[in-house]
Amino acid sequence: MGQSHSWIHIDVKGPDGTPVNWMIEGGSPNSLMRLGFTKNALLPGTEIVVDGYQAKDGTNKGVGRSLTFADGRKLFLSDMVPGQETPKR
Repeated sequence: MGQSHSWIHIDVKGPDGTPVNWMIEGGSPNSLMRLGFTKNALLPGTEIVVDGYQAKDGTNKGVGRSLTFADGRKLFLSDMVPGQETPKR
């Protein structure tokens, strides 16, 4: 049985101003809950900045490390903490 991961679908304004859909992979639902996510933490229409890594194949997919809200709040998308080599447990 594989581990389930979360996916956040976001629209990013492309160079011509049209929205481009991106899929950002995060940790499992349980790990996100431990990191402070709730069902109301990220509502549709919320503006965020995602820090992560684009898929090697160049598609509009990526693995997210964290997201930052307009007010400066930050939520991590996995239990890997910056500067730490192993997951936080």
